Amino acid sequence: MLTIKGVYDKGKIKLTKGVPIKGKRSVIVVFLDEPLLDTDRGLKIDPIRALRGCAKGINLTAKLLESRREDLNLEESKWGR
Repeated sequence: MLTIKGVYDKGKIKLTKGVPIKGKRSVIVVFLDEPLLDTDRGLKIDPIRALRGCAKGINLTAKLLESRREDLNLEESKWGR
């Protein structure tokens, strides 16, 4: 048995990748109850570029390292090391 994902849209099924089988085969089409996530929002800007530099000056790396040190100290005290 082979499973390939696809999308049903307006009476047609579009497969997300090619089928590695030649010739005729019987198929079973199952419609899942989960909704399709619309990942294409039609953004005209690059979201990574738009967010670049938004956290300048807040020392995010230093805060992360300090938080990790606190977690390590908490774990060590919890286990009696």
